[in-house]
Amino acid sequence: MNIAVYISGHGFGHLAQMAPVLNRIHQIRPECRFLIRCALSEGELRARLDFDFELDAESVDIGVIQKSAIEEDRDGSIALMREWTATMADRIEREIDVLNRFKPSLVFSNISPLAFPAARALGIPSAGLATLDWFTIYSHWLETDDPVITTLKEAYEMCDLLLTPPMAMDMDQFPRRQSIPLIAAHPSVDTSPFERTRKHVALVIFGGSNQPAFDIKALAAMDAWQFLIPSALHEAPENVTSISFGSGCMAVDLMPFVDVVVCKPGYGILAESWRTGTPMAWVERPDFPEYPMLKGWLEGVFPSHGMNRTDFGKGCWLSALSGALASTRQFPDLHEDDGAIVAANAVLSRFKG
Repeated sequence: MNIAVYISGHGFGHLAQMAPVLNRIHQIRPECRFLIRCALSEGELRARLDFDFELDAESVDIGVIQKSAIEEDRDGSIALMREWTATMADRIEREIDVLNRFKPSLVFSNISPLAFPAARALGIPSAGLATLDWFTIYSHWLETDDPVITTLKEAYEMCDLLLTPPMAMDMDQFPRRQSIPLIAAHPSVDTSPFERTRKHVALVIFGGSNQPAFDIKALAAMDAWQFLIPSALHEAPENVTSISFGSGCMAVDLMPFVDVVVCKPGYGILAESWRTGTPMAWVERPDFPEYPMLKGWLEGVFPSHGMNRTDFGKGCWLSALSGALASTRQFPDLHEDDGAIVAANAVLSRFKG
């Protein structure tokens, strides 16, 4: 059985959703062969996937251009998406050729619009998994009759089944949708992979986009806090610990041992914080259309506290850190059924062989 998998390279959230599901599919059907179509680095993919796969590293969508993890380039994104969708027919023909060579039994996408028309043209069943899609994102920026919107809508309408975990945007253009429980990686270590040097510890993590700039020296004023920061600068204060991620240590592995996660609102980090019960000090992201929905979860459901981008940039984090610790909100109980198991079974049910 062959499965062609399309994963957006826009940040790590799409991979964070897909990896647990693909690992579960492989456990159920270990004879499966996987073709991964994704522009993320092979190292990042192999750090999260527990099986061997064939990789085609060509980009399969545009997503949104990020100036940093908390700031989008709206005009640049729209211009690039116009160029990309203008050649959609040729891109779909390219995917048809790729699929013809690999001969998949089904196509699974998060959330490249190329996958579904190519699968439909070949009579191959398709499934999607997503909490957002590019039609919904760009519909907040463009008129409904814009050619970009029309092209993306037509492509997504060819998806046979869309699976949506919690914290998903409304995606009514998909004709058939199924809600599933939370998908998030589980911690894989039992003991702390770092040495605690202060009363409180914060993990500073912003996913796959450029880390936004901030005054790292200002963190020294928060002497009670130890900050775990990926690839921290050598001139960082004593209360900053530089960390690195790889196959032996992922962000979710650290979360059970820290007091707060400093992050942007995004599915991957919110889901893993929910999984591990870790409060969040989050930075506003007002330019991204997904933000108002996630802000509702952060302010109304999760133990968390927000900060504006100015305070974040100045290193004035103490109010948000203290607010996250003091929050009386509690993460909702997770469903007994793991979302990855539910999604894997739903995807495999599309296969008729």
